[in-house]
Amino acid sequence: MSHVTASDEKTGYAGLCYAMARDRLFQMDVLRRSAQGRLAEIYGPGDGDSVLNQDLLARAQDLPAFAAARYATAAPRTKRALQGCAAGVNQYIAKAKHSSSGLPIEFQTLGYQPDPWTPEDSVLAYIYVGVTFDTLTWFTKLERAAVASIAGTEVATTLIKEAPDGVSMFDAQGNLNPISQFLVPPGPSAPSATVVNPPPPSFLEGPRQLAEQLRRMAPASGRASNAWAVDGHLTSTGKPLLATDPHFPHSTPSAVYVAQLKVLGQYNVTGWMMPGFPAFVSGHTERIAWVPTYSLFDSVDLYVETLRDASGGGEEVLVGGQWRPVTTRVETIRVKGQPDVQRTFRATPHGPVLNDGLDGLESFGTLALKSTAGQPEWKVDGYFDMPSATNWAQFRAAALKQSIGWNFIFADYAGPHGHIGYQNSGLAPQRESPLNALYPVPGTGGHEWTGYATDAELPSVYDPPSHILVTANHRMVPRDYAPQGRPVHLANYWDMPWRAQRITTRLTSATAPLTPEDMASIQLDTQTTIGLPLRDTYVAALGRVGLPADDPSAAAALAALQAWDGNAAASSQGAAVYEMLTLILLRNTVRDVIGPEEYELFAPSVFLTNQLAGLMDVLEDPRAPYFGITAGVDPVAARDNAIQAALGQADAMLRDAMGPDVSAWTWGGIHTLTYNHPLAGEDERFAIGTFPAAGDVETVNIGGWFAKVGILDLPPGDFESAGGVRAALDQDSLSATRLIWNLAPLDGSLGVMSTGMSGDPRTGHYADHAEAWREGQIFPMAFTPGAID
Repeated sequence: MSHVTASDEKTGYAGLCYAMARDRLFQMDVLRRSAQGRLAEIYGPGDGDSVLNQDLLARAQDLPAFAAARYATAAPRTKRALQGCAAGVNQYIAKAKHSSSGLPIEFQTLGYQPDPWTPEDSVLAYIYVGVTFDTLTWFTKLERAAVASIAGTEVATTLIKEAPDGVSMFDAQGNLNPISQFLVPPGPSAPSATVVNPPPPSFLEGPRQLAEQLRRMAPASGRASNAWAVDGHLTSTGKPLLATDPHFPHSTPSAVYVAQLKVLGQYNVTGWMMPGFPAFVSGHTERIAWVPTYSLFDSVDLYVETLRDASGGGEEVLVGGQWRPVTTRVETIRVKGQPDVQRTFRATPHGPVLNDGLDGLESFGTLALKSTAGQPEWKVDGYFDMPSATNWAQFRAAALKQSIGWNFIFADYAGPHGHIGYQNSGLAPQRESPLNALYPVPGTGGHEWTGYATDAELPSVYDPPSHILVTANHRMVPRDYAPQGRPVHLANYWDMPWRAQRITTRLTSATAPLTPEDMASIQLDTQTTIGLPLRDTYVAALGRVGLPADDPSAAAALAALQAWDGNAAASSQGAAVYEMLTLILLRNTVRDVIGPEEYELFAPSVFLTNQLAGLMDVLEDPRAPYFGITAGVDPVAARDNAIQAALGQADAMLRDAMGPDVSAWTWGGIHTLTYNHPLAGEDERFAIGTFPAAGDVETVNIGGWFAKVGILDLPPGDFESAGGVRAALDQDSLSATRLIWNLAPLDGSLGVMSTGMSGDPRTGHYADHAEAWREGQIFPMAFTPGAID
């Protein structure tokens, strides 16, 4: 970890970003190019033009223009920090070009040099983080509309299950709910008939399937996190302990960077940040600490625009009863090894037109994307105030001056036991219509934004009576949330409460004061929350209908399932059967209702835990159209037969992957982690290897697989060519770092990276944490000068 000391902030951020560039320059440049739409310049068009298509979608969104506008209105302190950062990056680039070793290996291999870094590039890096979150939101809105058009609103509500109100962190008035609600073992969801959403707008009636091109662009939904804090009443130190393990799509090197910045006479801060954006998203100083999780704000809308040719040329769009001009810009995309591509991109008053960068939207019409990043209220200023905050009021004020939806958990160390607090933060648009949260909506009027949730309307609490705060992307507020008297909408696509429930259960069931090591142990927890209830459902069904015929593994697989303890350990035999059976049953259930073509997009673009909640609903309440149930069909028998069939199919896949000996099956035998540096296939120095992985999509120690789960539905031949079961379940979401903040003493914090701090395999820090991370080890983090030296 780099430790930077400076006499002023601008110099300090220059030093911080010099170190970041030394360790991660190629990663920073790839993130910048991803946001700019310039990857094809260095990689070429990609298989099936996959890289070029990614560039086109980025170009359509015009993110550099957003970044430039947001930087122009940033606070002076923010500008000084980002100007210093740019100077530090460029100092490193200049030095590396003239050094004997040259620029990082990736630049030499790909044959290009990085552009100078600008302050706007740092804003762009943070905007891009939000965009990757938001893409999942608008893909889900498209998918909900498509499913509703195919199978009806009840099916769309069930299969894209929303987290129940009963496990929200706050009540409708904004009061913190009692922690006891997170200790109830999760049963099946309530039947979706009680919470069916309204149908799509009438103009979306008729088939609205998405084209193949769009299916290939579906986002991986592996962005989550856990964060929690306990105050000194419950800890061995007598002061607060905090935990953070940000979940990002798996990358090599790690998706986050950890460093320390000491500005003499002002503050001393250690924490993690995104490469390219030098702000301490999580950190601790000598007096306070904070940890975040993503709050899943509904920050984007899709508007179906009504266009006509303008009399003077070009196009006009109908908004609020008036025809307004559609702006255009022409951009040239350079493609390595091929001719340049020139494309015209349009924007309406709502935002950029996605169709110009993304094929496959034809059945929806012309779609404009409105996002908070494109609005003048969007800002990042608060991050640069956080390190100098010394108390809750100052930190809370800082947290409210940034615009991506985050849950911030805070601790200070004043008083005998310290204090902990929670602040929801970000721009939460309010709309004229509730349909915006669910579907694409007409751009002609009646669905506009009316403002944002105010600071007072964002949930907050200080010193909770339980002495515990936990966030894990779960529902923060119920649907009828109205803390100041008016209804406030924050999000629809919260994660299920299962990780939060497991963390809370671990914290409250401790029989001795919690230690930093206890907190680290919880980060490694692979006990499922829904596994045993689902297992019992499967075993009961198989007891009624019997084992699948022609399945030589069925008896042994059932025995492994019955003996399973609910833990998704890599070595677990029962977990292999449970996970495979659940995924095949989920696949069959969804595919049979919406069709195999739509399932290709549905599988990776709807958060998998929400899909699992829908499966639990229909298992508890089997009904048409699920499991082939129609009038006169026994719903219980149909469900049980579906479980029987899924077991036979799952066993066949397990045999193909791991052989006929069921005793040799393990979860880690089909669920693996492959370190994925983009040049690992060309230069063995970047290759770390493939290893058995633990956890699943709902465990605290997340072992998520999202982007390629649709492989499980490919026909024979294509399935094997795509890599089979192991490719479908290859871990693509993980904790990029695990950190425990402990200020008693100041050198008491613990941490580990998923890979190493450096992206350069010529150093000793490229993968020096990888094995420790896999084995559950964690290291002391020096903070004071004596410990650093």
